[in-house]
Amino acid sequence: AEETLRTLEARQVAHWIAARVLAGWQPGEVMVLSRRRAGLQPVQQELRALGVAAQIGEKTALGDCCEVQDVVALLDVLVSPQHDLSLARALKSPLFGLDDTALLLLARREPAQRPSWWERLQLEWPDASPLAGVGGRLQRWRKWVHDLPPHDALQSIYTDGDVLARFAMAAPPTQRIAVLANLRALLEATLQLAGGRYATPYAFVRALKAGGVQAPAAVAPNAVRLLTVHGAKGLEARGVVLLDTDTPERAADTMAVLVDWPGHLPRPERLVFLASERAPPDCVAALLAQEQAQRKREELNALYVAMTRARDTLLVSSIVPHRDAPDSWWRRLSAHGLPALDAPASAPVPGLPGGADPGGSLKELPAWSPPPRETPSSRSTEDDDGPQARTGKAMHRLLEWGQFTPAHLLAAAREFSLTAEQGGHACAMARRIRGGAGAWAWDPQAVDWQGAEVALSVQGQLLRLDRLVRHRASGAWWVLDFKSASQPQLQPELVAQLRAYRDAVQAIYPAYRVQAAFLTGEGALVALEDEP
Repeated sequence: AEETLRTLEARQVAHWIAARVLAGWQPGEVMVLSRRRAGLQPVQQELRALGVAAQIGEKTALGDCCEVQDVVALLDVLVSPQHDLSLARALKSPLFGLDDTALLLLARREPAQRPSWWERLQLEWPDASPLAGVGGRLQRWRKWVHDLPPHDALQSIYTDGDVLARFAMAAPPTQRIAVLANLRALLEATLQLAGGRYATPYAFVRALKAGGVQAPAAVAPNAVRLLTVHGAKGLEARGVVLLDTDTPERAADTMAVLVDWPGHLPRPERLVFLASERAPPDCVAALLAQEQAQRKREELNALYVAMTRARDTLLVSSIVPHRDAPDSWWRRLSAHGLPALDAPASAPVPGLPGGADPGGSLKELPAWSPPPRETPSSRSTEDDDGPQARTGKAMHRLLEWGQFTPAHLLAAAREFSLTAEQGGHACAMARRIRGGAGAWAWDPQAVDWQGAEVALSVQGQLLRLDRLVRHRASGAWWVLDFKSASQPQLQPELVAQLRAYRDAVQAIYPAYRVQAAFLTGEGALVALEDEP
């Protein structure tokens, strides 16, 4: 029901941008411009769903960030357990990661005796159910919210629910830094409200929804820039998208102020408080007409600014206006014969009776799938994107996270498009590596330094080591490379790659002994042949 024509316009624009990126453009070469800042957020969400990096280039209210809204929904239901909609959002968010099937189970559980979803969660659920234990955790968090100040309660929830890790796991790589920064800023905001003193969770939620708290600025060097037309002055991009260009003129103002101040005079000649522009008194009719003419000129100036931001390609997008707009940007540009995108009409707009036509059709590009995601690791030789390679990548991801819970397994399977059986195989290999002959590499009693996905730059080439540890007893460094293959030592290119990793670490620590080995999916530790 929340999908509107603006949502569909944002989706169409996101698909167009994604197609350009797939054709070789960099996301940073595209700029999306809107009259109002609110029109940029749907585009950011649709680009995020397609895996394209996007950043709103101007200040963002912390309460407008979707990950913050997830946590605020949780606080809302902890304060008022009858808010089923807030609870549904919290349950579907990375806080719990439940899907629609789980929510349907909850909705159908004894609705007559337990009217609210909160009460149904407190019932006993089978251990195999995704809802098992959720009610108890929410009760524990609710006690903290009632007994502790907002900051302490939220910090306890972050720790108990592993909130930052859950959101980091769920966020696209291009958005991960911004998501974590916003969640940490939410924690800091609890101390800004009344100096962190005498604040209640309800007052904190209300203050956050009221706005005024800004999200931290996160710099994404290669992301689609989402800006207002005013904020784009002085900037350029290879491709520029103009949103919502068929907007009618704004309605007549009420309680307006008119200032008659010629530029050559030191002070205004008249200052008029106007109750309504629809019926101005005769004495200010000429002044109002002059003001309206200046507004139209400013509209043309804004259109000029927007169009001249594009160096190569200009895409003009709009929706059917609710009333006629003869002087809109869309009408002006269409009069010059702009070519239309050849795309099928969109599906019926949700919420309209019988899928009725709202007065026009929105053209929508065909469905687009993002290109295979590059996983930075020592798996650069495994270029094949078949099921076996993707299973190996999922194994690496689980070892990078260091956790093998059902939620982590599901996230890895989703990321690499695996079936349940393939995801289970990847998890089994990861478990064997962690518990096999190389298990000592995760034992703090055996190593005094350890790092995962360690990045090294050697002669301008980026190397990424699956695991680098220093043995506590011998002081030797170990370069460990995860492989799903059972005998990686028989593949010369993999052996050469591991030797290159070892040599890079040896150059950094010339006074130390550096050894290298494969950790295979069967649990074996296979040292290089030239290692004693």
